[in-house]
Amino acid sequence: MKTYKINTKTKYIKTDGWRGYSQPINAIAGANNTGNFSDSPCPESVCLSELDKVKKIMIQNNIPYQLVWCESSNVFCVHGYIVVPGLLKRRAKKLIQDLPAQTELLYLCN
Repeated sequence: MKTYKINTKTKYIKTDGWRGYSQPINAIAGANNTGNFSDSPCPESVCLSELDKVKKIMIQNNIPYQLVWCESSNVFCVHGYIVVPGLLKRRAKKLIQDLPAQTELLYLCN
């Protein structure tokens, strides 16, 4: 079995002149996490559950992955990303392309 290295290097994505967030260059999917407060728009439990769905698909298809947390300019929000080896990114994204339509917070990464 071939061993793949997972590169967790990030890039900064600006959303406007003052705000933005970091995203791993080999991320295939992400979900925002604003904690489990009663008014949380992106509950941690939902975020983790949806990222777990991606992890399960990666495991079923023998694709190594890593969960990486990145900060955003919003102090109340962190982003969780599933990162795969660059050589497997296209294959991994194809496997999960329909998953965001079945979830609440999950999104595909470019």
